[in-house]
Amino acid sequence: MRKNSLLLYILIISCTLVNAQPAATFNWLEGTWIIQTGKGTIVEKWQKANDSTWNGQSFFVKDGKDTIPQEKIELSYRNGNWAYIPTALGQNNNQPVTFSIVFFKGTEFVAENPAHDFPQRIAYRRIKEKLCASIEGKRNGKYGKQNFDFIRVQ
Repeated sequence: MRKNSLLLYILIISCTLVNAQPAATFNWLEGTWIIQTGKGTIVEKWQKANDSTWNGQSFFVKDGKDTIPQEKIELSYRNGNWAYIPTALGQNNNQPVTFSIVFFKGTEFVAENPAHDFPQRIAYRRIKEKLCASIEGKRNGKYGKQNFDFIRVQ
């Protein structure tokens, strides 16, 4: 009986350690990332808020002057799971939408919300000084994907 209790205790502790992923797991996101376009600059900034939360924000800088906010993002660890939670201005009644992180390894993750209109999947991957993000899914029955290839600003 004592042996079984010890094995059960070890199993519970092991499962807890596997699920207990600190916010440091996403240190690779930290910083300012940009994409230069013909119409302006897309900027995404990430910073660690605490042990279980990262905050991101994206905005568009037009002509080097006008800054147009796009979305605020929370990457948070709650109830044993990580979630990517964007609030896109002018979309979803300006309410946050939760995407569950379904894959995470090293410097990449994939978040999904099959019930969302578009996108249903959001992915991030860091390769050296590049941050490759994408959104994808179906809209009106047609599949679409958009890539965002950011470069880190020092």
